[in-house]
Amino acid sequence: NQALPYFEKFFQHFPTIHHLAKANEDEILTLWSGLGYYNRARNLLKTAKQIVEKFNGQFPENISTALQLPGIGPYTASAILSLAFKQAHPVVDGNVLRVIARLFAIEHDIRQQTTKKVIQNKVRALIPPQKADLFNESLMEFGALICKPKAPHCLQCPLQKHCQSFLNNKVELIPYKSPAARKKKIFQLVFVVRYKNRVLIAQRKTKGLLAKMWEFPIYEDNELTLAKMNVQQILKKYFTDSWQMYSRALPPLKHNYSHITLQYQPLLVHSKKPFRPKLSQYLQIEWLPLEAIEQKALHKAHQKILKQEEFKRWWADLNN
Repeated sequence: NQALPYFEKFFQHFPTIHHLAKANEDEILTLWSGLGYYNRARNLLKTAKQIVEKFNGQFPENISTALQLPGIGPYTASAILSLAFKQAHPVVDGNVLRVIARLFAIEHDIRQQTTKKVIQNKVRALIPPQKADLFNESLMEFGALICKPKAPHCLQCPLQKHCQSFLNNKVELIPYKSPAARKKKIFQLVFVVRYKNRVLIAQRKTKGLLAKMWEFPIYEDNELTLAKMNVQQILKKYFTDSWQMYSRALPPLKHNYSHITLQYQPLLVHSKKPFRPKLSQYLQIEWLPLEAIEQKALHKAHQKILKQEEFKRWWADLNN
């Protein structure tokens, strides 16, 4: 499980909500770096502070109050109140959407909020009030193990006699999910600039994608590819006149976000002297030893660069 090491490290640093509430955003982002969905980390910190300040460190047991906390939506609020406090709230994840849609032969698009609302109400009507936590957990597990997206185990299914999709031979047709929106494509040059044993990194601004995360400086132009770019010209424009010596390109990389496909070309640059680049798109820049970058919240796309064998060889060659 990719998240398990992060989970363990996070709880070592913040064993209680009171420890978490005292943290700052940079600490949280550094520990979270590599997981993605960084707004979740920011909201986790904001929510911890509010719970400590307003609710004496206890998660509110009223769903309306819970929904006012940063990052706590209907699914999360229902899951916490059901599993932790045994309240009868429907917990509807992807597995539950599929199970209920098949059970009641709901053929509408499950991407639509109206369909999700119908399914949520179906679950609410089924919950046994005294065993809400067990019911919700079982329903999610049932979808993961029996009523699977492909090749569901219908012949072993205990709900077979009640399943309208099975009885009407529609199991493979339900649920219906409309195609996802096409992802936006972005192309970037990434400048890995080195002076002696230090590397230039920059912190993104406080709004937008990857807010306040650290990265190697980038140049973005979705109309161009590396073959069409004059790298020396870009270096001169965004860094300085003549202090860089362009080394070479690393193999291109790709990183997928929920709504973006990022293609990026790392370029290795050896600087002849330290300098202060004019990079207005960033909050701040720093020259750091390579090992110190681990203490910064370098986002996952650029972590991939450090793992490339060509990068490791380039770094080692300049040290020898």
